[in-house]
Amino acid sequence: MKNNLRKFAFFLLISAFGASAAYAESCSTASEMDAATRSALQTIGPQYYAAIASANEPQVATNSIPDIANNTAGLTGLLNEHKTFLEGSTATVRNVYLLDASTNTAPANTDFFCGVFNSSNKVAISLQNLPPGKYGMVIMDVNGSKIPYFYSLLLLQDGTTWKIAGLFPRARQIAGHDAQWYWQQARDFEAKGQKHNAWYYYLAAKELAAPLPFLSTDKIDNFNQEVESAMPPDLPEKSPLNVQAANGKTYQVTNLFVIPNDKTNGLDLVVKYQTPDISDTGKTFIENKEVMKAILAKYPEFKPVYGNLVARAVAPSGQDFGSMLPVKDLQ
Repeated sequence: MKNNLRKFAFFLLISAFGASAAYAESCSTASEMDAATRSALQTIGPQYYAAIASANEPQVATNSIPDIANNTAGLTGLLNEHKTFLEGSTATVRNVYLLDASTNTAPANTDFFCGVFNSSNKVAISLQNLPPGKYGMVIMDVNGSKIPYFYSLLLLQDGTTWKIAGLFPRARQIAGHDAQWYWQQARDFEAKGQKHNAWYYYLAAKELAAPLPFLSTDKIDNFNQEVESAMPPDLPEKSPLNVQAANGKTYQVTNLFVIPNDKTNGLDLVVKYQTPDISDTGKTFIENKEVMKAILAKYPEFKPVYGNLVARAVAPSGQDFGSMLPVKDLQ
């Protein structure tokens, strides 16, 4: 959710010369691909996952394309971020797809349509700046993790081997609750007229429901339509939102989103606003608190729902200074 709830994926990103148009290439489902390819993908996915679950960075790097293997800091950070939840777990293959982009002449935004058109089993996979090549997408269910997970790998065919070209961990719970729970909460908020709470809980449900953010099915599309129809008209991401604080100042809010907080067993609300200067951190802390109070005054529906508010003052340079306070201390 900006607005992501978490940083999920570490995958191949090519420089900006990638084409802006989307190209459709061929996709084969497990039943459509040849037996040797299907067996290779179904076998190698869980094997590579074993090194991922133990945060074995050298082993993962050995099995990856150079763009990932050479980004030691990024790879180590991703593995360590999820190690606590995944250590000791195994993975079972849910689905495999063979994605053929070998006719691409340069990195391009590429759409793959898998399965029978107009059937309930059709799947669409959209990848940005994808270099030419043949790829396997392995979607796995994680077994024995601290919380439920999907884990998917994008694999690039390199001769007779497959190299990791993308790692996509996807937790299936936030603060002990799954997508269905957040979906129901969103509908309940909407029924009460609490449009903003509904929106953020819909986004949480959306984040948890699908194994990949760029995978589409009829069921996912129908849910996304429900989510989009619930979007409030005054989100600051669309247009900066001016809020009047008790100190008489008007603050321009540019972002409003939620992040998970297992300690509060729920979600925290984050507000970003523009400020000319953050060098005096004591003064900025006071300004942050004023912005938090102003947000709660404008949207009282937030008060009983979120454990903490986080305000981040953003200077023209892009540097910011953040403060977090429990909502109960801002009443």
